[in-house]
Amino acid sequence: MSSLQWILIAVVFGAIEIFTVGLWFLWLALSALLVAAAAAFKLLPGLEGQLLLFAFFTLLFILFTRPLVLKFFKTNDTASNVKALVGQHGICLSSITPLEYGQVKVNGEVWTAVSQQEIEEDTRIVVAGIDGVKLLVEKAEPEASK
Repeated sequence: MSSLQWILIAVVFGAIEIFTVGLWFLWLALSALLVAAAAAFKLLPGLEGQLLLFAFFTLLFILFTRPLVLKFFKTNDTASNVKALVGQHGICLSSITPLEYGQVKVNGEVWTAVSQQEIEEDTRIVVAGIDGVKLLVEKAEPEASK
């Protein structure tokens, strides 16, 4: 294949990477550009050698550089919306039994809550999970006095 064909392949892989942003096609595009350079300088006249070099560079990039780049671009994802409520503490506003819903107040908002244990009114709770629009709560451990 000619260097122009390898450049076209690199452009296609680059375009796919722009739309997927998974850092997979980037390495294919870079490998295709390196093979295009080798083909332009007549270092690899045969298709078999070009494909072998393409596969070698692709594996090299994916195995050694992709993990480094992912660590560099890794952001600290923070929980938002209702997922941020898991682990938060609140107060039970109405008693909760395993068969009946109750209400709890977490971060200033009143939520319908369910629990596997009996929780009395004005008891400190912790959010263990979310089930639809209901919070799954448990009794909170008493705070240690300082």
